[in-house]
Amino acid sequence: MGTGHVIKRRLLWYGAGAVAVWLLALGIWGGWDVADPVASVVGALAGVAALAYALVAPLDTEHMADRLAREVVRREQDEYVRWLDGSVGGRIDLAYTVRVHGQVDGAPAEGRLSDLTALHGRLSPPRMVITGGDGADDAGTGKSLAALSMVLDLARDREAGQAVPLRMAATSWTGQELEAWLAGHLTTAFGVGGALARRLVEARLVLPVVDGLDELDPPGAAPYSSRAAQLLRLLNGWQHGTQPAAVLVTCRRGFYDGLMRVEAHLRAAAVVRLAPVDGEQGRAFLRRSVADTEAGLRRWQPVLDALATGPREDHVTPAPAVVRLRRVLATPWRLSLATAVYQERSAEGHYLRDPATLLRLAESGTLHRHLLDLYVPALLATRGDGTVPPEGPARRWLAVLASYLDDNRNGRQAEGRTLSATDLVLPELWPLVGAEPTRRAIRWAGLAWAGALELVVVVRAAVMDSWDQLGFSMLPLFTLLFAFGADLWEGDDRMVLRPGRFVLGCALGFAPPMLIALSVPTTGSPTDWVMGSAAFGLMAGGAMGISVVPDERRHGPHSLVRGDTITWALFMADLVALAALLGYVIAGWRGLSGVFLPIAVFGALLFHTMTFRYLVFLVLARRILPWRLGRFLRACHRAGILRTSGAAYQFRHLELQDHLAGRQDRPGG
Repeated sequence: MGTGHVIKRRLLWYGAGAVAVWLLALGIWGGWDVADPVASVVGALAGVAALAYALVAPLDTEHMADRLAREVVRREQDEYVRWLDGSVGGRIDLAYTVRVHGQVDGAPAEGRLSDLTALHGRLSPPRMVITGGDGADDAGTGKSLAALSMVLDLARDREAGQAVPLRMAATSWTGQELEAWLAGHLTTAFGVGGALARRLVEARLVLPVVDGLDELDPPGAAPYSSRAAQLLRLLNGWQHGTQPAAVLVTCRRGFYDGLMRVEAHLRAAAVVRLAPVDGEQGRAFLRRSVADTEAGLRRWQPVLDALATGPREDHVTPAPAVVRLRRVLATPWRLSLATAVYQERSAEGHYLRDPATLLRLAESGTLHRHLLDLYVPALLATRGDGTVPPEGPARRWLAVLASYLDDNRNGRQAEGRTLSATDLVLPELWPLVGAEPTRRAIRWAGLAWAGALELVVVVRAAVMDSWDQLGFSMLPLFTLLFAFGADLWEGDDRMVLRPGRFVLGCALGFAPPMLIALSVPTTGSPTDWVMGSAAFGLMAGGAMGISVVPDERRHGPHSLVRGDTITWALFMADLVALAALLGYVIAGWRGLSGVFLPIAVFGALLFHTMTFRYLVFLVLARRILPWRLGRFLRACHRAGILRTSGAAYQFRHLELQDHLAGRQDRPGG
């Protein structure tokens, strides 16, 4: 942020504060223009509102891009550390080869992972696809970690005018236009205003980093008609002036080769193929991370010897156990598995397993399964936050979630929407227990709510002998109709809270009546004026701060439920304030009469909220999942078992998800 921008924003803050204090002082000491005090209040507050708007409005797209780059670094840094599994060994500097499609300048034939960001900067146009190398399966070769590392480098070293990298899971694309997808991600994940987000996208100040292109489609999907091919067609049309705009995509090698065979690949791009981990790289990683002391070297020496690939004097062919061990540990993911499992210690500090066992398990062909079996309890024991014990139902709960995702791999649908095979979004897990049980539970809740309302009306009428108010008895029917018509998927639009606007609206709504009451003679008690001013403030805050926007996926999986709960609680308070104020002014209502209507309306709308659906899901899934599911998933994320992508949790690796789901059809060694 430039010095001029800082000075300008500080001046706006000081100016707004000075005007507000001046208005308050005049109101308290009677200094308002007595000829027309209302006009004075309104005019002065209009000036405050103008200053406030200038204060919160972004100054320009370049300034916002600079702020966005710093926020990207802050957020992605934490994910980068988790993806390294907390290892001090760092990232393995894999080799890669480059294949060019179309007119691309500046691409070498090969290189190392450490210079991948520099390669992207030399490419013209800067468009890149990261895949694995040769082999039947390139799972765990470090594609996503390489892309994440590039995002951090590009955002940290960004210069004026350069695009800000945005890492986006391919599975978050729902078929919209590319610019709408990017602008929506800026708005929902980073809180950028809609108009400014569109300007950033139109100015090509964002660089889409699409991670996991192969996860968009179920296995066996026809490449040319696949969703991945459709997204690549949009990226092929992503232009910056007369040149293709910058793009970064990660995809499995076999899947991307299928797209190339039908000519549905990314045009004018360099395809970077990451090589497997060779023996010397594996040895160097172990020496840095777990064998950097004499004791550690003694423990891991058998594995280090097996990974040695230098020439031998006796020219003896490596033993089968050695060959299989090298094959299993040929990716960064597998090496992290081995170090995580075999570095677990007891409470007294003793290592629980001997790394020499790796050779015996490799010879028997059970090493990969053995590592996956122990990975979850080992991470919970060594890096858990203490809320989830390593020994217990944690693995069973994760298996339930993994099996649910596995059932979605072939494009399973629920209520007309295709379910994700990788994303765990808290308020969208109800298909796990079924649509019909969820809908039935919502209807029973509606019946209970309607019955409670009806009981309140009847009892109050009997106690107060006021049977003329039995007209309220029609409200429970209204509530019940809403419960029976609840849609299990929220619509494309929903209510969200804008905290800054809400606070500003409350202040602007509260100030005028209070200033009038303080500056001119009025009727009514001070309590009435305070309560009335508070009601006006709450209504103004709701009008300005609660808005209907496209469905959002804010950064962090818990923000959807938390934000939805806060928004609806404030909306309820807003309804009560409005009804109480109008009822008091128009009909002289007191007590229950003034709030019964908004309570009934709020109850009816409650059945359409994602918060309520999530609570229903937790109740129905209480026998197979923990009641505090959010806390459990957060603990697994902190331990490194799960990762996050926007509002979704994802398993740390697809191999782990498949293993927990009981799938054995992936090569493991």
